[in-house]
Amino acid sequence: MKNNKILAIDVGTTSLKMGIFNESIHREGFYEQTYPVNIFEDEKAEIDPEVWWTSIVKGCRSFGEKLREVRLVSFSVTSPGLVAMDRQGRALTKGILFLDQRSHKQAARIIKTLGRDALLEKGGNLPVSGGSSLSSILWIKDNLPEVYKKTYKFGHTNTYLIYKLTKQWAIDPSTTSITGLYNTRDNDLTWNTEFLEKLSLPEEKLPDLYPSFQEVGEIVDEVAALLGIPPSCKVLCGGNDAVLSAFSAGVNTPGDILHISGTCDIMMVCLNKPVGSSTYNIRSHILPDRWLTLFVLNTGGKSLEWFHSVFCSEMSADAFYLEYIPEVIEKKINGRCPLYKPFLQGSRYSRQLLKAGFSGIDVTTTRDDFLIALLKGNNLYLASHLAEIAKVVQRKDRIKITGGAVQIPNMEKAKRKWIGDYHYTYIEQSSLHGAAKLGEIYYKQLKT
Repeated sequence: MKNNKILAIDVGTTSLKMGIFNESIHREGFYEQTYPVNIFEDEKAEIDPEVWWTSIVKGCRSFGEKLREVRLVSFSVTSPGLVAMDRQGRALTKGILFLDQRSHKQAARIIKTLGRDALLEKGGNLPVSGGSSLSSILWIKDNLPEVYKKTYKFGHTNTYLIYKLTKQWAIDPSTTSITGLYNTRDNDLTWNTEFLEKLSLPEEKLPDLYPSFQEVGEIVDEVAALLGIPPSCKVLCGGNDAVLSAFSAGVNTPGDILHISGTCDIMMVCLNKPVGSSTYNIRSHILPDRWLTLFVLNTGGKSLEWFHSVFCSEMSADAFYLEYIPEVIEKKINGRCPLYKPFLQGSRYSRQLLKAGFSGIDVTTTRDDFLIALLKGNNLYLASHLAEIAKVVQRKDRIKITGGAVQIPNMEKAKRKWIGDYHYTYIEQSSLHGAAKLGEIYYKQLKT
């Protein structure tokens, strides 16, 4: 129907994208805005959640009259993005991002208290700094006791934004399945009360659980007026951006593979059983009886930004990405180079703070050698996950790939060299499209 338009909002790590889609999931409007992530010397990585909200307000105003036909809002969000909020939904902390490295001690304490086997069996994951909300919540409890006491709810990016719109508390399995708090194995919309009790965390401080495609509520009148959206507009719970990328890309059957190459690099494989590991995460899929591995290199595209700023600051961004990187790949891909450990911002799978490093350097080593080593190290790290997951599921021979980094000329050649000779299929804007497809599910359910 003409008026059943969907406003899909993709809140990423460093940018926000918004699109207006019709029921057939054809995009009729688009908005994008970037924003900075704050990474500090004390190993914190965070963002002011108000940046997410002001970006949405600005994006809505850019659409003008087009929003009058929107009847549904759906989210794709970076997660965790953990925020402590008071009873009125006001942020008491910055949003703690997956890059954060402050809570290694808390992660170790969780493993000691709950047990490695129980965590993997029931939650599917081991806690790590940044990637696990449970670790971050305990850090707040230990280091900011007054904030913890004032906290009414801990939630993720979609929790914060949905409350802004509807005054309802919500979170979904795809965003919370790696937290150490959710029953990821059973995926039954329940928190793990055993874990909560052993760590003295009240379940009341957590939001209500909804499927990603379920309606949470309607936009309240004053917020609808601010945004220019009809007040009867429904809001879905939404989901994790990586999971929605996979869903949009059709990574829905066991063995399907998705590679997201953006600020961070992510390799995902679809499973029909949640086989946990200390070397990757398990996320609940949008679909029932499906799970996705989540193997993350915290600094994929971010490592190229770092290289540009440190080694090639005299170049413009276009010269660096569109000329220099392709030339180095072409010239150096089959030669010898230093070894590179790809942990510029730590690792999600280590209880210690890992650091990046180059080795095998001598007086003949050039800037080009450092770059090709970085590209090789990043891609070999991603390839290691595909080798491990082959023990769990039969992999398909195609990798669906999305993200800005793969649009660099010759980057597919580098991936084919070091990840493997798969069929690579590029998909554009898939997390935003995935959020819109949640709306498609919602409307189909209404018709049945």
